[in-house]
Amino acid sequence: MGVFNLPHTHIKAFLLKTVLNNTDGGVVDGALLYAQVGTTLVIGGAFGAFSSGWMADTFGRRNTLLVNHMFAISGGILCALCVNRSQFILLYLGRFLSGINCGITIGVATMYLTEIAPRRLRGAVGASHQLALTLGAFVSYLVTLDRVQGTADAWPNAALVGTIPAITSLIILPLLPESPRFLSVKNNRKSEAIRAVSRLSTISNVPDLMRELTEEAEVAKKQPEFRFRQLFVEPRLRMPLMISCLIPVFQQLSGINAVVTYSASILSTAGVPPEISQYCVAGFGLINFLMTVMSIPLLERAGRRTMLLWPTVLMALSLLILTISVTLGQKYQGLPNARPFSYASVVLIILYFCGFGLGPGPVPALVVAEIFTQGPRAAACSLSHGLLWVSQLLVLFGYPSLNDKIGGYSLLPFFVVAVTCWVFFLLYMPETKNRSYDEIACELAAGGTVFRRNGKFSRYGLTDSDSSHGKTPLEIVIRK
Repeated sequence: MGVFNLPHTHIKAFLLKTVLNNTDGGVVDGALLYAQVGTTLVIGGAFGAFSSGWMADTFGRRNTLLVNHMFAISGGILCALCVNRSQFILLYLGRFLSGINCGITIGVATMYLTEIAPRRLRGAVGASHQLALTLGAFVSYLVTLDRVQGTADAWPNAALVGTIPAITSLIILPLLPESPRFLSVKNNRKSEAIRAVSRLSTISNVPDLMRELTEEAEVAKKQPEFRFRQLFVEPRLRMPLMISCLIPVFQQLSGINAVVTYSASILSTAGVPPEISQYCVAGFGLINFLMTVMSIPLLERAGRRTMLLWPTVLMALSLLILTISVTLGQKYQGLPNARPFSYASVVLIILYFCGFGLGPGPVPALVVAEIFTQGPRAAACSLSHGLLWVSQLLVLFGYPSLNDKIGGYSLLPFFVVAVTCWVFFLLYMPETKNRSYDEIACELAAGGTVFRRNGKFSRYGLTDSDSSHGKTPLEIVIRK
C-alpha cells in the first residue's frame, strides 16, 4: 500500500501524460488522477474484505489465502507494466487487484493465525500479521527512495516487490495445516482436525486442545447453521457486533492512513524540504515496525485492553500538538523561526506512529477474531474489515480537500476521534488475554459497559451443577 507514497510526483506526471495521449485532451487534474489510484486500491480492498468471510467459510482459511495470492501477483505485474505500455488503465486495474488481495488478507490471515495459535500465545501470533504489514510498508518506502527505485522511469518496478512475499507464501502455505477449528467446529472433520492439532502443538497438549474443540463443536451442533443476518438479530451478538463495527472505523478515522498517505504533504505544509521529507517518511515506517515488534510481547503481558487504552492517549496528544506545530510552521514558512516547528512536526509524527504501532495498529483485527465464536467469526471479520476499507475511503477522499482549505487544522477531526476511541475502549472493550472464545462470548452476552458487565457476568458463570452436566459458559448464556 505504501509503494506509491513517495514517488507521487512521478506518478502524477505519468498519469497526466498518458491520459492526455489516450483521450481528447481538455483540462486534467493530476492530483485527482493520483487520488483515483489510491481510491481503486481501497475499493478493491472493500470488495475483498466483504467477500473474505464467505470465502473463508467455503474454501477454508488456508485455501482462501492461497487463492488470494494470485491477486497480489497479477496486480503487481500489471502496475509494473503500466509505464512500459503507456497505459494508465493498467495501473488502475493493478491497484484494484492489489486491493482485493489486501482486503482478503487482512480479514482471513488474522483469523487463521488466532485459530491455530495456543491460547497463551494467541495475541502474539495474531499480531504477527500486523508486524508483517509494517515491515512491508517500511521496505516499500526504502525501495521508492530517489536513490533506489523512486525515479521517473523506475517507480513501477517497486510494485513487483509485493509479489515476492506472495510467491514465497504460495510455495510455503500448502505445507501448513488448515485451521483445526475450521475442520472440527465448522465442518465436523474430526480426524483431520486431530492431525492438524498434532502438527501445531506438542503431543502432550493435543488431548486438552481437542477437548476444547469438541466442546465448541458440541455447542455449534445445537445451533442452526449460522446465517449472516443473525449478526444483527441475535441479542448475544449485539455487543461484539458493536465492538467489531466501531473499532475499525475508529482506527481509520483517527487519521493513520491520512498520516501514512499524506505524510510527505503534511511535512511540506510544516516547512520540511522535500529532499529531507522522503527520508522522514521512511523513518516513520521504521518506527511503526519497531513499535509493532515491541507490542507483541506486551500484548501477552499487559493485555489487549491496556494496549488499546494508553497508546491511544499518546496518539491523541500527538495529533493535538501536531496541529499547533504544523499550523505555526505553515504561518512562518520560509522564515528562520519556522525551523523549530518543522523539527517538532517530525518528532510528533514519530510519537503518533509509536502510539499506533503499540496498540491501535495490531490489536483491532486480533480482538475482532477473539470476541466471536466459530459460527459468526468469519462473517463478523468480513463485515468489520469491510467497514475498515470504507472508512479508509472516506479519509482518502476527505483529507486532501480538508488540508487544502484549513491546512494544519485538518488534523483536529482525527484528534476528536482519537479521544472518542479512548472513551469507547474504556467503557466497552473486554480483556481477551488468556481466555477461551466461549468465556469471552459469555461476558459480552451480558451486555452493558465493562464496569457493569463484570457484575452481570457472574449470573452467567458456571455453577457446580452446570459443570457436572458438562455445560460450557456459552451454552448457559444461550439457555438463559
